[in-house]
Amino acid sequence: MNVKLRVLSVGALFFIGNAVSAQKVKKDTAAKETQIEEVVMVGYGKQKKSDVSGSITTVKSDVLQDKPVASVELALQGKAPGVQVANTGGRSGNETKISIRGNGSLSASNNPLYIIDGVPQESLGNLSPEDISSMEILKDAASAAIYGSRASNGVVLVETKGGRYNGKPAVSFSTSYGIQEIIKRPRLLNAQQYKQVHDVARQNYLNDIAAGTAAPPANMATLTPMPNTGIDTDWMDFVLRTGSVTNNQVSFTAGGESSKMYFSAGHIGQEGIIRGDDFEISRVRLNVEQKFADNFKIGVNSYFTYSSAKPVADDNDTYQPYSNAMAAPPNLAPYAANGKINRFNYNNPLWGFERQVTDKWQTVGANFFAIYNPIKEITLKTSLSGNIASRRYNRFDAPNTRRGEREGQPWGYGAYLTANNRDYLIENTAAYDKGFFDNRLKVNVMVGQSFQRWDYEDSSVYGENFVSNDLPWLSAAGIVNKGDSNIYSMALYSFFGRAQVSWENKYHLMVSTRYDGSSKFRDGYRWGSFPAASLGWTVSNEEFFKVPFINEFKLRASYGLTGNQTGIPYSAGMQLISSGENQNQEPGMAVLTLNSETLKWEKGKSFDAGLDLSMFNKRVNLTVDYYNKTTSDLLYRLPIGQESGFSNRLSNIGTINNKGIEISVDTKIIRGEKFKWDFGANFSYNKNVVEKIGTKSGQFTTGFVSIVKEGEALGSFYLYDAVGIAQERYEYKDQAGNVTKVVQAGDMIYRDVNGDGKIDTNDRVVFNGGIAPMYGGLSTTFTYDKLDLSINAQYSIGKKIYAMYKQKQEAGAPTGYPSYSPNMVADQMNYWTPDNRDTNVPRPHMASAVAAWNNEQSTRFLENADYLRITDITIGYNFDKTNLKFIKSMRLYAQVRNPFTFTKYSGVDPEAYYYDRSLKVNQSFADTSKISSGVDTNGIPNVKVYSIGMNINF
Repeated sequence: MNVKLRVLSVGALFFIGNAVSAQKVKKDTAAKETQIEEVVMVGYGKQKKSDVSGSITTVKSDVLQDKPVASVELALQGKAPGVQVANTGGRSGNETKISIRGNGSLSASNNPLYIIDGVPQESLGNLSPEDISSMEILKDAASAAIYGSRASNGVVLVETKGGRYNGKPAVSFSTSYGIQEIIKRPRLLNAQQYKQVHDVARQNYLNDIAAGTAAPPANMATLTPMPNTGIDTDWMDFVLRTGSVTNNQVSFTAGGESSKMYFSAGHIGQEGIIRGDDFEISRVRLNVEQKFADNFKIGVNSYFTYSSAKPVADDNDTYQPYSNAMAAPPNLAPYAANGKINRFNYNNPLWGFERQVTDKWQTVGANFFAIYNPIKEITLKTSLSGNIASRRYNRFDAPNTRRGEREGQPWGYGAYLTANNRDYLIENTAAYDKGFFDNRLKVNVMVGQSFQRWDYEDSSVYGENFVSNDLPWLSAAGIVNKGDSNIYSMALYSFFGRAQVSWENKYHLMVSTRYDGSSKFRDGYRWGSFPAASLGWTVSNEEFFKVPFINEFKLRASYGLTGNQTGIPYSAGMQLISSGENQNQEPGMAVLTLNSETLKWEKGKSFDAGLDLSMFNKRVNLTVDYYNKTTSDLLYRLPIGQESGFSNRLSNIGTINNKGIEISVDTKIIRGEKFKWDFGANFSYNKNVVEKIGTKSGQFTTGFVSIVKEGEALGSFYLYDAVGIAQERYEYKDQAGNVTKVVQAGDMIYRDVNGDGKIDTNDRVVFNGGIAPMYGGLSTTFTYDKLDLSINAQYSIGKKIYAMYKQKQEAGAPTGYPSYSPNMVADQMNYWTPDNRDTNVPRPHMASAVAAWNNEQSTRFLENADYLRITDITIGYNFDKTNLKFIKSMRLYAQVRNPFTFTKYSGVDPEAYYYDRSLKVNQSFADTSKISSGVDTNGIPNVKVYSIGMNINF
């Protein structure tokens, strides 16, 4: 194929073996294309991209708007180098977690700071993708340090749409409908296979008793053969469903000579893949700006969000239907003869649907601002922002439900929780922007002041002994027996400034500093300074640079300090006294925490060096960055002597380092009259090392099988090293040659690390990979006339997952009559026998000692979870103009999300992410689950979504 390209300035290029010839562009065309300079957001302002000397990634608005997604975060998957986006599961309204350049905290937040229209937010949940005008991700300290004590994990800047002055009224409407299903259905044993494994486990035990290698059980009745019930239940059929998702939004923009506005209203409704799991969210946004004179204007950016969820039990809850459907025996029936939910020795998955829960949030926020230019070069801005979020949560376990029983009799339990979270922000900035020496020297100086305060208030009340199954409110409870209420506040006072200088568009310098004071710490430790500086050299603008096909070549370097106070308790540096009652219901007060008088926030030091290269009339764009980021004064609760009356103390203890490289390539491969082809790719490598944690042992375990250890990465596992399965009798011996343990053929062998002949905690080994060190994304778009096709993907390399659920569901039926073992995954059928030796699944066995040995927390359950996931495929058709004069454009499209995943991981989802939904995530509480990533607890997996949609502009 030989395709002519009008804008390349080289003779020939080769793309995937096909020669592509090129012809030079006309000078007047090139001039027109270079007249528009891209502008990007930076902290408290905007800047020409050519002048940027920090590491900033721009996410274009069309990436967020052309494809239906439930959240902004999902649209970022695989789109930006250095940015890891993990979907925490397939629950409706599910949360998505973002990490920028690794994780650098143990107990404070690892989440980035979100700035929406200049206002710090705790998430992007109040934002619709269709409302976004531009988005920038500030990754290095020089770009982010202007936000000081909250910027160690990077900053995401978002600007919403605002209309245009002298713009004609315009209306846009978008709608989509999709169906969603589980990304991969788990493979479980049917009733016949389930019985077979139990029969083999029983027989193996009997054989070992006869051979004298195993002691008989205390109760021989446990070896009673499993009966054939004639029942074969696929519990997933009773738990899973084909869900749906609808997304509708309408927006209106208008602008006159002195005013402009943007209004939008949208609604998303989701039916999750788990029966009864429903979520809906409605958003309204109004942005208005009014000029009173050429040099004075005021405005407001406001929003209202309402969400309502009817969630099923959480992933870490006893009655979670999905995990119980994995474990429920297939030879039992879901319903009893009387039609009621069946009772047996395992949690019936259907019990999870009995609890009635409604969880509703209402959030309203606004940013009022005024901008005054006393002279052209000076801009004064003042703004007042506020947010109020209120919650109403009602839970009811009806008297006739499993959880509503008391000692086997109908009883009933209920709870009602409320929350009222408020914050307000006052900011004032002054900026000076002027060119000197015929604009060869450009100077921009900005100084500002900020004050923000948070108040979190919550209350709860509980009741029991309900009169009816149909009255779920506490007014119907016979006993209202428990209640609680709390309020806590915190504030942050800041001063900041930045100076930017550019000479002849060649040499760029930026210096900034922020001085933050937090109420969370004691006097003497509550103030911190966060300076930063960056340099840029646009080599392509030098006289000596004579490379015709290079449009821009810029080198960058930066260094700066940032902090982390998000997620640190509101009174971290102070000793608290708690009040309440003792067991005799007598009121009293007691010291609640042991304070550390020298406690301070975490501080990050970051160096970045990079280059930006644009070639062939900006047809090929390359960005490369190297960074080295160290977070010190890590906050963690260290164990202390019990004689103090406390078990731990929050302390500044250690250091974590993240270093890596990022590469991003964006190409416009073909630009024909009708046919166009774009391709983009990004790659990131992050090496995370815990350098110091302050404990004598240099390590501590954290949740399940995870460990934090000096010299290792966060997301590491602490496991026995499973060597394989003994093919014949195997003996462990101590250093004197004495036999200390005998392993029979078909059972596991673990590495005796210290050679003492015993397998104990001293033989556990650290394995990395819970957080993938390499990751990135791929994207390509084909356009022919009015038809377009886009394909996007993300990948992860070096990722490991500990399949913790297999400890019970690939355990070889260790439990006999009358309970028997939970159901197992299909891999269990590959168990070891004398005729099936090439396997890593040991022989089934009902002896508790043998089963416990074979199912130790080991590398047997640690799997390679590298993956390439096609995140979305979208095909669309654009009607530029229609016969209906009032329709300016219309687009129809069809999309499938997560259609294909290529991985060796045997579980359902290699993106498995444990997330404790009981955690409060705000300025005072942190989600620390990122440091124990890579553990598959059998949570609800991700979904495939098949959607059709339409966008219309009037």
